[in-house]
Amino acid sequence: MRAIMTLFAQLTSRLTSRSSVRYAAFALFASLAGASAAVAQTDPQRVYRCPDNSYTNDLSEVKAKNCKLIDNANVSILSSPGMTPKVIGSGSKPSAQNAEPSGNQAARVAPSTQKERDLEARRILEQELQQQQARLEQQLKAYNNGQPDYLPSERLVGGGVKGGEYAQRVAQMKDQIAMTQANIAALQRELQKYPQ
Repeated sequence: MRAIMTLFAQLTSRLTSRSSVRYAAFALFASLAGASAAVAQTDPQRVYRCPDNSYTNDLSEVKAKNCKLIDNANVSILSSPGMTPKVIGSGSKPSAQNAEPSGNQAARVAPSTQKERDLEARRILEQELQQQQARLEQQLKAYNNGQPDYLPSERLVGGGVKGGEYAQRVAQMKDQIAMTQANIAALQRELQKYPQ
């Protein structure tokens, strides 16, 4: 703004007639109005999504492309790989006295406390392992070596069966058994990390 006023002062000092001063004042007013209109053409508080899946806050683009306002839009601006990110803040770095301790010092606990935590973690893992083993036993019993009993909804009125529904249920049972077995294996691996 100051630069524009300085430019206006320089222009008017060179002009001799009143009409040319009026013209310069009009030109200044028009340029200021254009600059403020350009600033008003963006709305940094609102984000719009356009039909071409682009996002903008430029109001002229919003009108031209028929973009829709996004409510509660949280916007993250990512820089390209070649650019260094701009740091927002005071720019001061924490002193050595205020700095947090390194990872090993902060994570250090008393051996007795760590032993209690390990025992508790082992107890929880053993409990979960027992639940998964009981679940596997029930699933294998219901699976019946790939020949589970037919459900009433899988039977037809004339004595036949709906093979598609039955086959789909058998496949789901097989997948559930495989998942439970994988859970048991993972729990056993975790238990090996905690001594008895």
